[in-house]
Amino acid sequence: MDVTLSLTHDCNLACSYCYAGEKRRTSMTTKVADRALDFAFSFDADEVQLGYFGGEPMMEWELLQHATARAEELAADSIKLKKTLTTNVTMMTPERAEWLKEHEFYLGVSIDGCRKMHDVTRPFVSGRSSFDACIKGLDIILSLIPDLEVIVVPDPMSVQHLAESIRFMIEDKKVHRVSVNPNFYTEWDDEALDGMKKAFEEIGEQYLAWYRSGMMPQVNFIDTKVITQLKEGYSCKDKCNFGEHEIAVAPSGRLYPCERLVATDDGGEMCIGNIFDGFDEKKRAAILSQRGNVNPDCLSCSIRSRCMNWCCCINYALTGTINRTDGIVCFHEQTAAAVADRIGSMLFEERCPAFLRRFYYEDFSDPNPDTTIPSPTQTPLP
Repeated sequence: MDVTLSLTHDCNLACSYCYAGEKRRTSMTTKVADRALDFAFSFDADEVQLGYFGGEPMMEWELLQHATARAEELAADSIKLKKTLTTNVTMMTPERAEWLKEHEFYLGVSIDGCRKMHDVTRPFVSGRSSFDACIKGLDIILSLIPDLEVIVVPDPMSVQHLAESIRFMIEDKKVHRVSVNPNFYTEWDDEALDGMKKAFEEIGEQYLAWYRSGMMPQVNFIDTKVITQLKEGYSCKDKCNFGEHEIAVAPSGRLYPCERLVATDDGGEMCIGNIFDGFDEKKRAAILSQRGNVNPDCLSCSIRSRCMNWCCCINYALTGTINRTDGIVCFHEQTAAAVADRIGSMLFEERCPAFLRRFYYEDFSDPNPDTTIPSPTQTPLP
């Protein structure tokens, strides 16, 4: 079971692309958090993934600590417990970083790359730049938990700085894993789409240089498309369990299929119950029955099996339904696949040791050039 606690509707940043709804000083109570954890552990699951989200969850630091202690107690030795935190790290301190390391958290850090990109869309509520505070927090946490993920959100207003931002994170800040998650919740005109395409192609060239030099950074839009080519598409386990084995708990205690749908928590059509009464099974079943993409254009697309057209929460935000996607998703996925296929083919043909080690073998060096290895654009990985 994958359970996300949205600890608060409040945040110290005013990101222009935020999908978490209007910011207000409304947070989860200890009573709601305790009941949410009781609910999460009531299912017959060998593993529970507990995530903290917001708003900015570190604004409720004591509640986060309390919930973690209770979850660890409930899991004990019988249930595997994974803990994640999505944060802007502006409130990170060495003491908090030590605590997160001690409790084995996996972090998703929201920073939009270099200053030029970050300052366009992620100011403090006061309007001043949050870049220095974010970088300070990133440096603190990287010193203790280097295996984290930096989440970069390109927007039409900032996409021209995307390639520079990825280079800054990987080369200057030594971040190993970067996820590029575009703002799908706004209009992308032709100029912005062209900017995304150019940025992806430039990142692809950087990726080539990194792997040729022996570096193996992870960039999500390239990596996932290489892997799905080798696997012949996403498998069921790669996809989220929207509303089934994945739920989000709002500060009110209402249940939603995904943390992206909590937003203002108005209890609307995507609310599937609450932690005190349980699931509204009729409503939940109706929502689950709609999963899958029925867009006719998608059904005939050559990269359909490698495309994120199945993401229910993005589809809902774009089209008002969970089973139909929109043009920006199509453009993003086709652009990502084209870049990844070109880069993957080149590195494979070169027998690039870092690339082969990353995607084919766990311990691979100086491969025999006569060895038969499946190409990422020909034969799936066994």
